[in-house]
Amino acid sequence: MSRIRNAFTGRVLTVAAAATVSVAIAAPLAVGASDGKSVVGGHRNGTFSSETKVIASSSGFGTRQSNLGAGGGAIYGCRAANAGKGCIEASNLSSGQAFNFRFRGTVGGTITTTLSDKSKAAPFTTNATGVATGLNADKVDGADASQIVDAAVAAAKAGTKKTVIGADGALANATGFTTGARESAGRYLVTADADISKCVPQATVYGTDATPGSTATVENVGTTQIRVRVQSAGDSNTDPAPVDRQVALTATC
Repeated sequence: MSRIRNAFTGRVLTVAAAATVSVAIAAPLAVGASDGKSVVGGHRNGTFSSETKVIASSSGFGTRQSNLGAGGGAIYGCRAANAGKGCIEASNLSSGQAFNFRFRGTVGGTITTTLSDKSKAAPFTTNATGVATGLNADKVDGADASQIVDAAVAAAKAGTKKTVIGADGALANATGFTTGARESAGRYLVTADADISKCVPQATVYGTDATPGSTATVENVGTTQIRVRVQSAGDSNTDPAPVDRQVALTATC
């Protein structure tokens, strides 16, 4: 009887020991890894209170994350409040590149903001001033290419405009003025290519046919036209009278 009792007791102890070992091994799998314990694949691991480092010494990549299914490769999330920190950082301590992205589709990636006012969100910043080869930007400083061209044209039109008005009203060497016409003796109407209502016009009679003392006066007509009047100097026997003369006209804007 004692032999049977001892054999039964030995088997119980053996089973108990095996169960204890099994629980010890399975504990990290069931609870999840935490400080000082292994990271378990396919499970939500515990929270680590300090940085987890994976250091490699290899001519290839130090680690690799890949998904053979239809899903993505990795997700990184954080709660970094400091503007100088991000959820991902790639720092090359040598002279090579810090990152490379490759794709086969038509869109390489997206940068999305959750701010309600999207105009206040910059997709990225850089202190590099070199040319980004191959970059095709749709906007510069928030403006489309057509808007940039329009602004440049408007700036050019807003500059000083000048021309020479012939005695017959025809324009020569015109910049910013498009047409000219003789309305009557000594009276000319000149049209500009933009609003000149806030510009300062000035006319000067000159040329070989300029009678000494002849004067020219100007007046704005609407927003894009200037009327020039030319008068002779007159003398003690005659009063000033309208005369056709060559005139240099400028409008400083």
